[in-house]
Amino acid sequence: MKKFFTLSLMAFALLAQAKVYTLPQLAELVPVMEDGTGVAILEDGSYVVNLPASLPDGVEGIGFDDNNIVLSKNYFTINGDLQVNEGEVLLFGGKASMEINGALSAYGATFGAAEGSEEQAKGFRLYKEGASVSITDCTFNYVGITYGNGTEDGCLTITDCTFNNHNSKSANAVINFTSLSKGNLVQGCVFENPALSAVGSGANVACGIIFKENVINKPAASTRLYPGINLSATGPYDIIVEGNEVHGPAETTRSGGIALACLLGNPPTGTLYVRDNFVENCSYGITLTGPGNVIMENNIVLNNKYISDPNMGGSGLNITCNSSGDGIIAKAYMRGNRIEGNVWGVTVIGNVDINAGKLNRDAEDYNPGENVFIDNGNGDPYVQYDWYNNTAATSYAQGNIWSVEVQDEEHIAQVIVDKADNDQLGEVIYMPAGGSTAITEVKSDTQVSTGRYNLLGQPVDANYRGIVIENGKKVVK
Repeated sequence: MKKFFTLSLMAFALLAQAKVYTLPQLAELVPVMEDGTGVAILEDGSYVVNLPASLPDGVEGIGFDDNNIVLSKNYFTINGDLQVNEGEVLLFGGKASMEINGALSAYGATFGAAEGSEEQAKGFRLYKEGASVSITDCTFNYVGITYGNGTEDGCLTITDCTFNNHNSKSANAVINFTSLSKGNLVQGCVFENPALSAVGSGANVACGIIFKENVINKPAASTRLYPGINLSATGPYDIIVEGNEVHGPAETTRSGGIALACLLGNPPTGTLYVRDNFVENCSYGITLTGPGNVIMENNIVLNNKYISDPNMGGSGLNITCNSSGDGIIAKAYMRGNRIEGNVWGVTVIGNVDINAGKLNRDAEDYNPGENVFIDNGNGDPYVQYDWYNNTAATSYAQGNIWSVEVQDEEHIAQVIVDKADNDQLGEVIYMPAGGSTAITEVKSDTQVSTGRYNLLGQPVDANYRGIVIENGKKVVK
């Protein structure tokens, strides 16, 4: 029986009991009232959540099932767990958002906006300490998930799901982290036309996550500056961004590919792994902003040139650390990346220690390089820029192939901006290069070969791990 209460939602949460709810139970417990408030069942069997447009003076929520379910103007609150089963459809009417003070589990279900609510419905949010999310093989249309349990207990796992046309009303990302959590996994998902980012976390949020083998198509349809993958690098947890594809709109945009950022000054203690990703047709490829330790391996960043002003972006790979203080630096290791057709190849800004190739095999920081640079540049007249060392520090970039026909010091210097061009800048140590192979041969081998090659155009055997070109197509092994 429904009742009116004047208690706050926080008070309701204190009354919570450990219960597991299903959609049929919610429809039975919260029937539709005269104003449309409640859980309706459509003719096709879909469930629709509608919140009250207004409440009586002094009333902040309507309680059901001994107050384990509360409806307010902003939230449908469940003080328990929600289980959604295969084939079920849950739609959000108006500006509805479902707040779950417990766990959310779903398999083979569909979530979306009710007719007419496509631009305003929000979806789920879970903030209870230790709350977990387990979602597999589900489809989300317009709505998203906001998550932050605030502890190291509980985690979010989302696999093999499709997210279409997220409207950004729940958050700036389809899957958005708002507070500390670790052990999170998003794998095998497709994000079609998200209004802003596919995944994101707040600047002060320590989020340990594996974001793996996902496809993001045409992120950030708006003109706001949001990358497809937008994660904070704050805190003690590792972040792994691996095997993803980000396909930009191939038109002038502010949408970037992959961005990791530590904006609070203090270096994170976790390691950032960005490897085996493919980013194309964005305003920039992959960037780390702020202090941190990042490993960039076997990524392809292709044609990230769709930005109106080259001074505002367009890098294939970028490391920027303008923070100051003892030991506050960005440290980057780059190996095996293919950097092609971007406004800039690699750009380095601020207090950065970068190793994109060190060929001393006896050194602890040995790195074979194996990065390939092809046709990066901008301007009228067009100037090639494979590497711009906009910092006073020395950059190491040995063992790579550059956008020149002859891989010698004289020719490679033409595509690098460093101390030789401005004595305020640091030196780029790029010799010896990755071989004498002409860049035209690298292009030819990796694009039309019928065999398997690494990004340097060299044959590889079946045991080789990383990005390869097989029958003219990129394959992640």
